Amino acid sequence: MSSYIVKRTLILIPSVFIISVLAFILSRLAPQDPVELILDMRGVSEDQRNQGDYEKVYRELGRHLPLFYLSIKPSNYPSSLNQLSDEQERVFVEKMLRHGYTYLDSRELFNEYVEHILRKSATASATEVNLIRQLEDKPEHLVEYLHGSNYAYKRRKLLVPKIQWHGTNNQYHRWLVSAFTKGFGISYVDGRTAISKVKKAIQWTLSFTLIDFVISVILGIAAGLFLAYNPQGTWQRLLRNILYAIYAVPLFWLATVLVVYFTTNDYGTWTKIFPSVGMDIYPGRSTARQILLNFDKLLLPIICLTLHSLAYVSRMVENSLTSELGKDYVIFAFSQGISRKHILTKHVLPNAMIPSITLYASAFASAFSGSLVLELIFNIPGMGRLLFTSLNSADWNVVFCVLIILSIVTIVSYLIADILYVLFNPKIRFS
Repeated sequence: MSSYIVKRTLILIPSVFIISVLAFILSRLAPQDPVELILDMRGVSEDQRNQGDYEKVYRELGRHLPLFYLSIKPSNYPSSLNQLSDEQERVFVEKMLRHGYTYLDSRELFNEYVEHILRKSATASATEVNLIRQLEDKPEHLVEYLHGSNYAYKRRKLLVPKIQWHGTNNQYHRWLVSAFTKGFGISYVDGRTAISKVKKAIQWTLSFTLIDFVISVILGIAAGLFLAYNPQGTWQRLLRNILYAIYAVPLFWLATVLVVYFTTNDYGTWTKIFPSVGMDIYPGRSTARQILLNFDKLLLPIICLTLHSLAYVSRMVENSLTSELGKDYVIFAFSQGISRKHILTKHVLPNAMIPSITLYASAFASAFSGSLVLELIFNIPGMGRLLFTSLNSADWNVVFCVLIILSIVTIVSYLIADILYVLFNPKIRFS
């Protein structure tokens, strides 16, 4: 058993690594410039900042380092183009390198090009300057324009790829270490660490998703047993149709209807069963204490999420039980005169739970990561709402912190499901 758990845990390492690499790549593709955001947070306005200020923060964030542990590039490329903090120069040099020019020649050409543009801007028309700028996409023509036909810059027509090993002195390694030691960096909105904001939000999310998970599993098993006991019974068919209807309703629509009809007295005094949406703030109280004080406002989102989860879980349990009822050992038990209730609860249910374990793991992961809609509708300051507000404000450190945590929760959920497989059926082994 212990060796099985160790093997399954070791398999998670590549998954977490791949997720972290994808998150890192997405963080580097984010549209906002983190250097500009940091300068704004430090109170350095656009009018006051200069290239020296930008260069300093650029290096503080490690943006001058290579992206990964190794790189495969043409032989005329330097170890890292990121050492050029000026984006305009970096783009220009990369275009020249792609056309076979050396790194030093490309930088020299950029300086000549900038000086030429500045001179022309003072004397030539805007149309002529724009025509010169268009030569950036045609390096050969640009070189000929600046130096005539007799220029000393040589192109390499055959560029041999080379593999460069950068070791741990790279952006990914620094980002990964920072994630564990500095809490995924700071929030660009309020300067707090990203992990501190997520820790607070995750408590709110767990406050209703855990309750939903427990209730939906218990009631789902009970409802599945009831449906499988007499599939053609009147009450069973009625419950089955209700569950189908609930599951067919989108979660956001169900939540909206419950809010509209059961949190106000616009449709009668009897309809105001639950308090209005939105959490009350109690200054100086811990997050756990605030959750307890607002528990009455969490009842409606718990009911909403539980109804949706219950409809899915109960139907899956019924299908597992029905499939198990057709097996030989069940038919033999019936031939011995054992009651249907006893067969269902003592023999069929334990075996039917094995294929349902993955269902519960996915149900928890879905409830945890799918709380975005409910948290927005009910104004709950949980993970989903934090992710939404962080995306709107381009707070990318928080966004990727949430992404990594949600991914780890999903992976751990399925690890627990694998372990439970062995507990329910020792014949299952790692292969």
